[in-house]
Amino acid sequence: MSSLAKIRRRLSPVARLLRSADERRDLWWELRRRSAGVPALPEPAVRNVLVVCFGNICRSPFAERLLARDCPQLVVRSGGFEAREGDPAEADGIRMATEFGVDLSDHAAHRLTAEDAAWADLIVGMTGRHHGMLRDRWPAHAAKVRLLGDFLPAPPFGIVDPWGCPPEVFRAVYTRIVQAAGPLAGRLSSPARPVPPT
Repeated sequence: MSSLAKIRRRLSPVARLLRSADERRDLWWELRRRSAGVPALPEPAVRNVLVVCFGNICRSPFAERLLARDCPQLVVRSGGFEAREGDPAEADGIRMATEFGVDLSDHAAHRLTAEDAAWADLIVGMTGRHHGMLRDRWPAHAAKVRLLGDFLPAPPFGIVDPWGCPPEVFRAVYTRIVQAAGPLAGRLSSPARPVPPT
């Protein structure tokens, strides 16, 4: 094999990764988080939290329920970029959530709006592409965006979409969401971050 062929072979995974804008955004966020560490929360103190993902039927409703349970002083909602209004949570997600003490049986999907972004003090996405989509759609609210995976102790920091995957993938993704939501809830509940009166 020639030297050029070897180089192409080594670089082909990178080239594939950089083909789509979404993949570039995910990679950029992953590298940013690895170098910059856990980001600060928006100021002033957070009262309203919006958790987002693509369809609002797998990741964001689960994270919403965890944060609402662990931070009763906050108002926590969720939504999806391409959610079909009123859709239930994914069936495997409902079953898997019960293993973590979370009931998603009454969840109804909500499509994100500009009003949702304006309402939130903190917007929590799942991947770098979510950060980019929020920044592109509502640039005035970009400073409020964090990724849930930013609060994981170790990489990878993106939280992949389990939609259409087997139950063991849901379990792995929900485990990562629990691992990230705990530290985020701790920071949101910290006495150093009082919640302003409503």
